[in-house]
Amino acid sequence: MEAPDASRLLLPSRVSALAEARHFVDRHAAQAGFSPLARDEISLAVTEAVSNAVRYGSPAGEADTVELCVKQEGPRLIITVRDHGPPFQPPPPSLPDPAAFAEHGRGLYLMQQLMDEVRFSRDDGTVVRMTKARQP
Repeated sequence: MEAPDASRLLLPSRVSALAEARHFVDRHAAQAGFSPLARDEISLAVTEAVSNAVRYGSPAGEADTVELCVKQEGPRLIITVRDHGPPFQPPPPSLPDPAAFAEHGRGLYLMQQLMDEVRFSRDDGTVVRMTKARQP
């Protein structure tokens, strides 16, 4: 469970919610003083995490929800994406093989490259916790 001072957004489990997720996180990143480049990186990582939650973490389809939380701790922005999916153990970080995928398969790699830290855990679904520190 996130701290009481975290900002939360409950999204419907559908692709059309990705834009709302991006705007929500970007607003918090801007308020926290992140550069435009860092904000783009955060936005892309969140898009990938929420997209995965919609695609793989919503066993009831659009009846499910995805919870997005953002919290600032000093220079760090901590973002969690929570879904209702089965346990997920990510593979070790590695560059995806371009021949092994067409439309999908880059999300985890992008999240790990764009954020300072990405962790996966279980709490009545899969929880992705991503951290990015603001550069001075």
